[in-house]
Amino acid sequence: MKVMGYAAKAMKAAHNNMDIDQVEDLMDEVKEQQQIAEEISNAISSPVSFGQDVDDDELMKELEEMEQEELDKVLLETGPSPSKTAELPEVPTSPLESVAAGTSKTKKKTTEEEDELAELAQWAN
Repeated sequence: MKVMGYAAKAMKAAHNNMDIDQVEDLMDEVKEQQQIAEEISNAISSPVSFGQDVDDDELMKELEEMEQEELDKVLLETGPSPSKTAELPEVPTSPLESVAAGTSKTKKKTTEEEDELAELAQWAN
């Protein structure tokens, strides 16, 4: 009988701090959380309709565009630009020897040819 007495005292002690309004509020909170959990579960388990209305040609076109963009990026990448202080050769200010020599030879040939033509013209007359 002592055991039942201890149980009764324990239940009485537990119920002393409880109010029926508190219990109802707690039960309402539990129900609300169960509803939220059920909504989440339904959302996760429902089939997603993505992909049913997608055209394969559109997907291929989009893929090709993305590949072209990537290729454009690769092609447009250039190496480092040459430094602004790079040494460049100086431009010559005097006429080049080979050109100058060639010019005088050309003038000589032209003069010789003119002289020969003049001689031929005199001989023919």
